[in-house]
Amino acid sequence: MAYLQINSHHFLHNYRAILQALGAHNASKIGIVLKDNAYGHGLKEIAQLAKEAGITTCFVKNTKEALEIAMMFQHITILYPQSLEDTEALQECLKRKNIYFCLSSLEALRLYPKGARIELEVNSGMNRNGIQPQSLKEAFEVICQKGLELVGVFSHNGFGDDFGSEFYAQNHEFLEIKRAVLKLCCHYDLAKPRFHFLSSSGSLRAVKYNDSLPLELQDNLFRIGIAFYGYLCQDSRLCRLDLKPIASLWAKKISTYLLKKGSKIGYSGTSELEEDMLISSYDVGYGDGLFRVREGMELRTKEGLRIYPRASMDCLSIQGDSEELCIFEDVRAWAEAFGTIPYEILAHLHATIPKKIV
Repeated sequence: MAYLQINSHHFLHNYRAILQALGAHNASKIGIVLKDNAYGHGLKEIAQLAKEAGITTCFVKNTKEALEIAMMFQHITILYPQSLEDTEALQECLKRKNIYFCLSSLEALRLYPKGARIELEVNSGMNRNGIQPQSLKEAFEVICQKGLELVGVFSHNGFGDDFGSEFYAQNHEFLEIKRAVLKLCCHYDLAKPRFHFLSSSGSLRAVKYNDSLPLELQDNLFRIGIAFYGYLCQDSRLCRLDLKPIASLWAKKISTYLLKKGSKIGYSGTSELEEDMLISSYDVGYGDGLFRVREGMELRTKEGLRIYPRASMDCLSIQGDSEELCIFEDVRAWAEAFGTIPYEILAHLHATIPKKIV
């Protein structure tokens, strides 16, 4: 059976690299993003590695993910607002003091029950999710009227990977949002919430800026996602960090054929051999969430063996007859071949693929 091998040493290496870049004084501010099955790596497996590393804060997608790791972290934030749809899971989350709900609209604020612990998302210029800054006062009125507990206020900088002024403009916009929030907390006699704004790339670029702010205006968390898994999608001129991919995808042989020159492989005979060759099929395909290798693509295994188009739903045809092969160790070659980013290739892998931690 195909499996995903998770390298615990690489995870720890990445954590240390991130910590060195952010500074040891910011260690308690590092939170790990575990949403979408830890970007396809396995929610419980990565949560356990993070816990062993001493990380106490994480971010998940929904109530299901939050409850799966509820005992492993001091602070668990549900990033997306499907929580009301599963009444049973919602009630379980409400019972746990360490689980918080992100709310991105005034309408959502009005729907959550009294005592719910919330983090309010504010739009700082990415224009994706969050209330508008001019609606902050109304949001605070609803929070007080409904008896909600304001744990955090956050936003998302959408330009951490890019050159240009937008990254800095958004940092300034969130700074103004934080100032407005502090004034409203004072007015409504609410405790100061925690602030967070920056993901992997943005955190590495703005850590010195954040450290330079007055203590009450500093972000209290850095939301580190893809960097923990061994990747950054920004230009290396913006930030250099020695990261190691933590996941490698392995497949096992199903069958082998000694094929003659001119033989065709798979559906529609897309691939035609230019010489006599051993060809084997291996037990992973697009039915497992792996992107479909198709005509014109040149992808190879870690061992350098060609993967022949077209991929099937449950198997790949690959040069040679090894009993087991590493389909990829670094997913960037696959991302480049499909014109996408590592996130998409990894997050597509099905949660049913077994995980082995080494």
